[in-house]
Amino acid sequence: MNNDILQRMKSIRQTVQISNAQKLVAAAHIGRARTLLKQSRPYHDKVSRVIVEVLRHCPGIDSKYIEANPDGASAGKGRGLLVLAASHGLAGGFNSNITHFAEQSLKDRPAEYIIVLGGACRARLIQGGYPVDPEYYQPLEPPTMFTARELAERVLTVLEWANIGSFDVIYTTYRSAARMETVQRRLLPLSPTIFEGLGEDRSNFDFEPSPKHVLESLLIKYLKGYIYGCLTNTYICELTSRVTAMDNAIRNGNEMLDKLSLAYNRARQSAITQEITEIIAGAAALQTE
Repeated sequence: MNNDILQRMKSIRQTVQISNAQKLVAAAHIGRARTLLKQSRPYHDKVSRVIVEVLRHCPGIDSKYIEANPDGASAGKGRGLLVLAASHGLAGGFNSNITHFAEQSLKDRPAEYIIVLGGACRARLIQGGYPVDPEYYQPLEPPTMFTARELAERVLTVLEWANIGSFDVIYTTYRSAARMETVQRRLLPLSPTIFEGLGEDRSNFDFEPSPKHVLESLLIKYLKGYIYGCLTNTYICELTSRVTAMDNAIRNGNEMLDKLSLAYNRARQSAITQEITEIIAGAAALQTE
């Protein structure tokens, strides 16, 4: 029995060491990801302000990228969806939360085309019979502007050539380690309501050669910046969830080691007591002879 306890303690110690290494790696990457997100915000905010000025001061622009109907989709056209999940596990319920959120969103409003980043979520949606793009797979981490641009171009291509009238994104937004929320936001078509809370830019703009041309030329830059922000937010949330999960694993492992150590010491003490008892009994038997 003692050998079984020792083997189990050895296995748990190895698990605790691996969990501690995973925690340190995730914690080291969180700082860099936060810096990337902070550095990308001024660029994205400026592009967004230009777009919102076009929408506010030049109403009536005829473009498929501007919202025409209350639901944001052109009549008779379907919906596209981009789902951002983690590429790896060991992050607690992070992936399952995003998957459940996406499934509920699809129940409320079906989609005709879905892009999923994250293997577990992608496999679950494919298994559920949802129209996930079978050819496109891109890992979430680490988020790069190249990945964001590739996704932005794919979204625009789908809107241009497929029977899709709107495109949404599901991702996890980071507020703090205790405040992470899975949300759904509209990518396209654009509307002033998307930019609520951005504030007004007091700069004077002259749109040359036309507001529509400016809007469509800035669209890829806006989408790239917005998707990059979604990727980075999700990546930070994944790392934070992994740190929390590894903390729990380390704490539970240490608690199990304490209990097993106590059980091992009791078993060892019991064995020693049994041996002493047998020795005394043997000595007493020899004396009686």
